Amino acid sequence: MTNLTSRLVVLIMLAIMVITGIYDYVRLTRDRDRLIGETREELRIFAETLALAVSRNVRRGQTSDELKELLDDILSRPGLVGVAIYDPKGQLVAQTVAPGAAPPAPDEALRLVLATKQRSSRVQEGPSTQSPTLRHVEPFRWPGGRTAALEVRETLEGMERAFQRDLRERVLARLAILAAFVLSILAVTRWSIARPIRALIRGARAVGRGDLAQRIELRRRDEIGQLAEEFNRMAANLQAAHEEILHQAEERRRLEQDVEQAQKMAAVGMLVTEIAHEIGTPLNVISGRAEVLERALPPDHPDRRHAELILKQTERITGFIRSLLDYSRPRRPELREEAMAPIVARVADLLLGRCRAKDVRIQLDFPVGLPPVLGDADHLQQLFLNLLLNALDASPRGGIIRVTEGPGAVLPEEGRASITRGKVEGPCQEIHVVDAGAGIAPDQIDHVFQPFFSTKRRGQGTGLGLPIAEEIVRAHRGEVEVLSMPGGGTEVIVRLPLAAGATTTRTEAAPAAVSGETR
Repeated sequence: MTNLTSRLVVLIMLAIMVITGIYDYVRLTRDRDRLIGETREELRIFAETLALAVSRNVRRGQTSDELKELLDDILSRPGLVGVAIYDPKGQLVAQTVAPGAAPPAPDEALRLVLATKQRSSRVQEGPSTQSPTLRHVEPFRWPGGRTAALEVRETLEGMERAFQRDLRERVLARLAILAAFVLSILAVTRWSIARPIRALIRGARAVGRGDLAQRIELRRRDEIGQLAEEFNRMAANLQAAHEEILHQAEERRRLEQDVEQAQKMAAVGMLVTEIAHEIGTPLNVISGRAEVLERALPPDHPDRRHAELILKQTERITGFIRSLLDYSRPRRPELREEAMAPIVARVADLLLGRCRAKDVRIQLDFPVGLPPVLGDADHLQQLFLNLLLNALDASPRGGIIRVTEGPGAVLPEEGRASITRGKVEGPCQEIHVVDAGAGIAPDQIDHVFQPFFSTKRRGQGTGLGLPIAEEIVRAHRGEVEVLSMPGGGTEVIVRLPLAAGATTTRTEAAPAAVSGETR
C-alpha cells in the first residue's frame, strides 16, 4: 500500500512539475521577449533622436573629436555600452565604448543599412562570459544628400539577470508548492485511500484464515465504501453458507445417530424377543417351584433362605427382561400438559428408603410459576427415576443430589466433558440433576448412551438407565445433555418443550413451589 501511494504521489508530482515548468518557462520567455521588444522600441527612439542630433552637428561642420565628446556624454545612459557614427562609405567617424565592451566594427548589417536606407535592430550574442546585447543601426542624412549610419548598442545583462532571478524564484516557489502538495497528497491518500485499503487487506486475510465474522466498518459513499459493502456482503454470504454446511453436517450426524440407534433398537428387540421366549417359561417354572418350597418350609428351617434367594434372583432377572422390553418396544407417550415439580417430588418420595440406607439427600429447588411441559407423566416419572437412581449410585455417603431448574449449567465450564442427545425446538424447560460423585472420565462420556454400557461395578447396573432416558426424551421431542468432571460430579440436563401458550416467566420473589430435602 505504501508503494502504491508513493508511486501515485511521484507520478502526480512529476506530471505537475512538467506542466507547471513548461508553463512558467513559456511565460517567462514571453515576458523576456516582450521586454526585449520594449527595449528595442526605446532604443530605436533613442537612436532616431540621436541620429537627428548627429546629422545637424555634422552639417554644422563638427569634427570627429567634437562628435566623440557628444557620444561620450550620451554613454551615461543606463545599459548603453557603445555608440558609433559611420559615414556613407562605412568608415568609422567617431565612437565611444563602455569599459570592457568590444569596439564596434563595420559588418554586413551596416552595409545593408547604408545600401537600403532601412534601419536594423537585432539581438547579438556575445562571448560565453558576456551577456547578449541589443544592436540598433539607424540611417540618417549626411551632408550632400547621402546616407550615413548611427550604431547604438545596449546590453541585456540586467534583463537577463532579472530573467534568471524570476526563473529561480518561480522554481523555488514551485518546489515549495510541490512540497506542500506532496505532503497534502500523502496525508490525503494515506487517510482516504491507504487506510481503507489496508482495512480491506486485513479483512481479506482474516476471511482467508477462516474468520468469516470479519466485517469492515467504512462509512463512505464512494467506490471504496461500495467495495467495503460488497466485501461485507460476501463475508456474510460465506458465513451463512458455512453455518448452513455445519447445520447440514450436524443434521446428517444426528440422522446417522438416529439410524444407528434404530439399528441397535432392532437388534435389541430381536434379542429381547428371543430372551423372553427362551427364558420366560423356565424362569416362571423356577419361580413357581421356589414359592412352593418357601411355603412348604417352616420359617426357621435352614434351607428356607435358599428358596428366598432363588425368588430374589428370579425377580431380578424378570426386572431385567422387563427393562429390555421397555427399551426395545417403548410405549408411545400420551402428551399433555404436565407440571414438572410434582413428578420429580413423587420420584424423590419413591427413593426415600434407598436415600436413608445410603445417607444421601435429594435437594429439590423449584420456584413458583414453573410452566408446564408437554409430556407423559408415566414416562417422565420413569425418566427421572432412572436419572436419580444413577445419581444415587454415584453419590458418596453423606452426599447431596441437587435437582434444580433454569438455564445454564451448574458445573463450571472449565475441565468438564459433555455429550448431547436429541434436539429441542422452541421454548423449553430445563431440569438439572447434579450429583457429587466421582464423575465420568472424558474417554467414557461418549459411550454413556450406548445400551449395556455402565461405569458402575459389575453386577450393580444393567447399562440401560441413560439409553431409556434418551428414548423417553426423544419421544417427547426434547434434549438430554450429560456434563461431567472427573472428581467433580456429574450433571444431567433434561430440556423438554413447553406446553402451547406456556412461557418461562416466573415469580422470583415468591416462595419455592418445591423446596426441600429427601433423606
